[in-house]
Amino acid sequence: MTFRHLHKHAGFTLTELLITVSIASIMLSLAVPSFTNLILTQNVWTSASDLQTSLVFARSEAIKRATSVSMVPSGGNWKNGWTVQLANGTVLRKELALNTQLASMTGGTITYQADGHIAPPVPATIKVYVSSNSRITPRCLAIDLSGRPSLLVSDGNSAHGCS
Repeated sequence: MTFRHLHKHAGFTLTELLITVSIASIMLSLAVPSFTNLILTQNVWTSASDLQTSLVFARSEAIKRATSVSMVPSGGNWKNGWTVQLANGTVLRKELALNTQLASMTGGTITYQADGHIAPPVPATIKVYVSSNSRITPRCLAIDLSGRPSLLVSDGNSAHGCS
């Protein structure tokens, strides 16, 4: 065998390359919807966790500073972002808008008193979900009477606090 003879058999033919690319694109087209759902699920989880973290922060600041601390949704919609601020308007933390694919999460200002309790009325749960995709499990943020926020996973039963 000479070096020339080995060189002739190295590499791919155009037919082999086209078949490989075709198989790869078919497999990719089957996997993309699963990845889209995975990404949306993670967006819902992250957004709900961000809301919970801000509520915990607002509650701890109210207790630490012995004054009222409010969490105010931008434009009356948690999806647009929110600020954590003192009663005099001093902003302690500002959160940016959430993912644009998430559904509207309306609700009013949540105010923690100096003892860490919520000023009446206690808000209903804040639901984080994707309205265009029912396969993505919603997450709800509930605040108990003591002011502690907790995340709930929707099971479709409104008696459990998140429907």
